[in-house]
Amino acid sequence: MKISFKKTLIYIIGLIVISLGANILLRSRLGAGAWDTVSSNLSQWLHITLGTATAIVYSVVLGFVVLSRKNYGYLFIIGPILVLSFFFDFWDLIIFKDLFIELFYLRAILYVVGGYLLSLGLALTILSLYPAMVFEELTYTMMNLLKVKKFFSMRIMIEVFAILLATGFGFLAGIGFGAVNMGSFLLALILGPMISMNLYLFRKLYYFKSMS
Repeated sequence: MKISFKKTLIYIIGLIVISLGANILLRSRLGAGAWDTVSSNLSQWLHITLGTATAIVYSVVLGFVVLSRKNYGYLFIIGPILVLSFFFDFWDLIIFKDLFIELFYLRAILYVVGGYLLSLGLALTILSLYPAMVFEELTYTMMNLLKVKKFFSMRIMIEVFAILLATGFGFLAGIGFGAVNMGSFLLALILGPMISMNLYLFRKLYYFKSMS
């Protein structure tokens, strides 16, 4: 893996956009990404910040990946996890601290914007050619353990597990389903194609600028 200023900048921007999109989705209250609902409901249960809960969830998953693959090189991902958790708290506690929207059509707009930003941020981290985020590595790990050949099938199973886990945390916290909503299931289905669309568009722009 070659490290460059351009790739590092793209990667960090991707992490910032991921955290922004996730926060907007949570503010829509129509459903967020599966693992973001886990972090949100865990934060409510343990009375910790969203960023801290995100760091805990991601680190536990990373630990599982490292132990399963017996490859300590994956510990590189701890850096992006810390950056991501910082920006989760930045958006949640500073920028969107008092934002609460009742009107459904405005919440629907937030859901669409947040979903697009989440897919854009993930696409940028992939475009940087740096190591994938922890849940992509988890998917590959589980494919090996369970002998599942299709990435999409395994990813759907992991997303469903995350939603069930988030629901459990929500009821432990006394908030019911909490951040889990029907939009969480929809996002699990459409996030992959949205990432692919952004990759197609930005790869053309990125390579054009690289040659100029």
